[in-house]
Amino acid sequence: MRRAVFESTCGSAAPVDEHVHIGGYAAAADPARARREGYTHVLKLFADDPSYPGGSHRHPGLEYLVVGAADEPDFPLDRHFAECLRFIQRAIGAGGKVLVHCHAGVSRSATIVLLHLMINRGLSLAEAWAHLKAARPVANPNPGFWALLDDVDRRAARIRREGRAPPRPDLAGRPPAADRRAG
Repeated sequence: MRRAVFESTCGSAAPVDEHVHIGGYAAAADPARARREGYTHVLKLFADDPSYPGGSHRHPGLEYLVVGAADEPDFPLDRHFAECLRFIQRAIGAGGKVLVHCHAGVSRSATIVLLHLMINRGLSLAEAWAHLKAARPVANPNPGFWALLDDVDRRAARIRREGRAPPRPDLAGRPPAADRRAG
């Protein structure tokens, strides 16, 4: 039973879209998986810890962003939202593939992937949640992270209602649709 839980969390990764995968630390430490999946970037959501396999591992040739986030409801993960989104956007803009991971691929990484789906893909939190759960059923942000996401969702909905939402970024590096039509 313990092995099955490990494999479904720490030892697994799943695609969320063509450029973003979500997983646990053991999946991130597997060089064969990194090559097979074509990862170019890794967003790691816990501090380096060499006391266990994969705790501070780096694959040569991959770009890393390490955010020393704790999976605690009062951890201010929102202070890192912009940095994480920029890292994902830069990777996608370069045609890369990002593995977003924490220890188990359940809470911290799920929060950042939901944020990616909301901001970069223009989904509501409910739509992003349905999409993520279909890709990674074990995803489950802690209550504090849910509150942060809910706040982002409310603010984004208000901006859309007021007509102040910028065009969704085309993460392939092309200008927004309105700019393409104008040319």
